[in-house]
Amino acid sequence: MRLISDFHRNGKLTKGINSTFIALIPKVDSPQQLNDFRPISLVGSLYKILAKDRQILDGILIANEVVDEAR
Repeated sequence: MRLISDFHRNGKLTKGINSTFIALIPKVDSPQQLNDFRPISLVGSLYKILAKDRQILDGILIANEVVDEAR
């Protein structure tokens, strides 16, 4: 909730919210080359909720609604 309140106050998301990590899962028992791995993207879930199937500016409207409901 603090993250949403800060966003509502400042109009900015915290630095790490858009971070993405990639995990490499081996496709074979003894991987030797890069294409022997399957990359899986690990995107922060809050960013996914704000951005999924929406325009960037829709996140601002969603954050405003969440903060208003919390009050």
